[in-house]
Amino acid sequence: MRNLEVYIECNGNMINVGSITGHNSDDAVFSYSEEYIEDKSSRAISISLPLDERSFSPERTRCFFESLLPEGYTRRCVAGWLHVDENDYISVFQN
Repeated sequence: MRNLEVYIECNGNMINVGSITGHNSDDAVFSYSEEYIEDKSSRAISISLPLDERSFSPERTRCFFESLLPEGYTRRCVAGWLHVDENDYISVFQN
């Protein structure tokens, strides 16, 4: 099982907001960390991923995180450079 930690930068500090877990990009789900949710200053990382204690579906997780990656030729180049499948967004983020 893969476990990718998700961070945001805030005022020069890297803050852990949660993690993406799953065996592959088809079953990977995002969930906010308990510490992040409990912090009163925390904000959702996306309108599509509001602060919630439950994990988000693989579809919602994929839609948000995959959209952070380049498309087309550039994506193929990045995937080739990392030696991963261009359709497996988890592998691209893991490297």
